[in-house]
Amino acid sequence: MSYWSKAPIDREQFALFSPTLDSWIPGDHPIRLFDEVLRGLDWSEWESHYFGCVGQPAIEPKIIAGVILYGLSTGIRASRVLERACCDSISFIWFTSGRGIDHSTICKFRTKFGKELKRLFRQIGRIAMEMGLIQLNEVGLDGTRIKANNGRHKTACARTIEERLAALDEQIDKMFSEAQAADAIDSDLYGSVSASHLPKELSNLAKRKEALTKALASAEKIEVKRSRRSEVPQRSASVPITDTDSLVLPNKEGGYAPNYTPITAVDGHRGFIVDACVDNEGYESHATVAAVDRLEEAFGQKPQKLLADSAHSSGSNYKELEERTVEAYIPANNQVNDSADNPAYRADLQRSVDESDWDKLPRNPNSQKLDRTAFVYDSAKDCYYCPMGREMKYFSSDKQNRSVGVVNCRSYMCRSCENCKLSGECLAGNARRRRVVRDEFEEYRQSAMRRLKSPQGKEIYKHRSWICETPNGIIKTRMKLRQFLLRGLEKVETEWFWACTSFNISKLISEVAGMRSDFAVNLA
Repeated sequence: MSYWSKAPIDREQFALFSPTLDSWIPGDHPIRLFDEVLRGLDWSEWESHYFGCVGQPAIEPKIIAGVILYGLSTGIRASRVLERACCDSISFIWFTSGRGIDHSTICKFRTKFGKELKRLFRQIGRIAMEMGLIQLNEVGLDGTRIKANNGRHKTACARTIEERLAALDEQIDKMFSEAQAADAIDSDLYGSVSASHLPKELSNLAKRKEALTKALASAEKIEVKRSRRSEVPQRSASVPITDTDSLVLPNKEGGYAPNYTPITAVDGHRGFIVDACVDNEGYESHATVAAVDRLEEAFGQKPQKLLADSAHSSGSNYKELEERTVEAYIPANNQVNDSADNPAYRADLQRSVDESDWDKLPRNPNSQKLDRTAFVYDSAKDCYYCPMGREMKYFSSDKQNRSVGVVNCRSYMCRSCENCKLSGECLAGNARRRRVVRDEFEEYRQSAMRRLKSPQGKEIYKHRSWICETPNGIIKTRMKLRQFLLRGLEKVETEWFWACTSFNISKLISEVAGMRSDFAVNLA
């Protein structure tokens, strides 16, 4: 008798009753619930793109979409690996019922249904809301950095791109002249020659010129934005050459590289992603109010509380959120420090701060001079008071260019800075007067800061990190999405929605499995 266990199936044995494909998948395998969820969704919009009377019968779109979504949940992104999994992995074979799906089919499918995918994402969200898994009481908004499909060193500034374009034009002109001379010789020998298409070499150069032209347009656009700032950097902006929609941004691991900034809105109740987008402007604050409006459109209600980091702290966002009756828990970059540890906030503003408390006055981290939060605004008199109790009256109005656009500002100036004991810690450079600028959104900013600094606000804001960062961490680690496979903002956003949809389906499966387990325990 052999010591080793006997194989349950002999490879060469004919069986009267063969084991079914279904018997190879355990009853509690995730692919079963995955298949169950996908079959419960509406795929009619996807199916409308197919014509049943032309060509070979097509594979149902929910099957190909399911392969991509299930592959992401298991960490498989590449189309060739998915093709191999459909032939080698028993769970994929069970899901596709033995269908083999070519990698080119998966590639085309991945980018063809961008709009339909976004609506499928919302459909899953509404199902989760009907099950009580999404409540929109607290919604966290956060962006993350993911590399673009563009080499780290495949970047250039506008001047370099112009030089490359000039050299490329010379090369193209030279090759055209050589091609025309060759055509003339061929025409003499063989008669008329067809010129319906460019030679392969010229075609490649034309594509390269098109890419450089797009990159130059991107560089000029960035330079225009930078020119509107009060302080213009001396170095020229570098832009990606391969994926011109991406943006050169700093990486957490160090250095700069072409990146995109995907932004997700996450419901605080059970951690479902309720909204997603991809930013390539470099300012996450542009996406804040738009995300709230999309949530209202998708779910029929706005979030009660919005939690985000200081990247979303533009003054216009505070105003827009308050007008939409959404409580903003967003720390400001230049937040008003009216807490108890700021001695500038005293009972009588016309009296100076005690000299023993001067060291406690807030300092600007860059200049180490007194920060603007050391000056207190009196709304009744429309003036500021400095730490010495001196009145800073309205001086002038102007418009400032900021990342969110043009902002109306009012300046207040102290006219009695001479012989002030704090002038050395207050005035920067050769300035003889201290000026404080107040923009049109200051009241909304102060209101949000008071809410955030309250005991209840601090407790609420503690939830932000795990609400926001958990989905991004799972997508980056489990789905291995640290660099996009596709290029161009539209395709990159579609790729991000594939990941977010897969995340929500996996989460929905986990919730359904837990509910069924609890139900079985209660029955027992």
